[in-house]
Amino acid sequence: MENKSHALIAGIFTVLLTIAVVFTVMWLNRDTQERTPFVLTTSGSIAGLNVQAAVKYRGMEVGKVEAIEFDTIKPGQILVKVGVLPSTPITNATYAELGLQGLTGLAFIQLDADEKIKDVKKIESSLPEPARIAIRPSLFDRFSVSGEEMVFKASIAMTQINKLLDDDNQKVLKQTLVNLQDAAKKIGQLADEVQPAANGIATLAVDGRRSLARADDMMGNVGKLAADINKKLDAVDQIAKSADQIAQSAERVSHSVTTVETQTLPRLNTLLDDAARGIRTLDKVTEKIGDEPASVLFGAPPAPAGPGEPGFVGPAPR
Repeated sequence: MENKSHALIAGIFTVLLTIAVVFTVMWLNRDTQERTPFVLTTSGSIAGLNVQAAVKYRGMEVGKVEAIEFDTIKPGQILVKVGVLPSTPITNATYAELGLQGLTGLAFIQLDADEKIKDVKKIESSLPEPARIAIRPSLFDRFSVSGEEMVFKASIAMTQINKLLDDDNQKVLKQTLVNLQDAAKKIGQLADEVQPAANGIATLAVDGRRSLARADDMMGNVGKLAADINKKLDAVDQIAKSADQIAQSAERVSHSVTTVETQTLPRLNTLLDDAARGIRTLDKVTEKIGDEPASVLFGAPPAPAGPGEPGFVGPAPR
């Protein structure tokens, strides 16, 4: 009986020790880091997302999923309660997406910021009413929706193609192909008939180019002739200018001749008259000095007395 009681006590001790070790490990591994609560809302699927899933901001882990529950106010909406580090830059431009971890199928929350929003303000979440952040459809969800739309559009396109390819339309298409073939043959025949005319047009085009070349040469010669005429006109202008200068010079010479006739010659005549009188006077003086050389020293002899003057002697009678 004592062995049984000892065994019972040992079993109870072992169980209690195991429980204590478990609690100790849990206590040592408890998360003591302070986190700010936020609520993520979505009306889509969150397949693969579990509690304690990681919350990452642009790839960096900033928190964990704390709870997942339905919205009691808006039916069909799911609320994902998360806790993130206070230093995480949560703003009004922040949005959430579901990301997949490799091939496991487990999901995590990926936070990012919308660059299109210019007025960015930081969100301060409070404990009683945590701020809400919308979960946008992930890339896989968008591909799924786009795939469904593509399948639907492809189905409509196939239906339209089937309608176009019914028996009546096939007959119309065959007849259209036959008509196109006939039209191609007629176009070939028309091309053969038009070929001589095209050759003539080509020859005419060659002749036209030659004529244009000759016209260019003629225009060049006309240009040279115009240049020569301009040079000759310049020479004529110079001759006209020279003639004008000669006329002006002749006019000045005529004016000078007129001046000589009207002013210089009378003065020259007067001067010659004065010179002649001076010469005659000089001749008289010379003759008088020759007749009476003493008059140069003693002066001229007194003039003989005239009639009635004292000392007048009349002529002797004959």
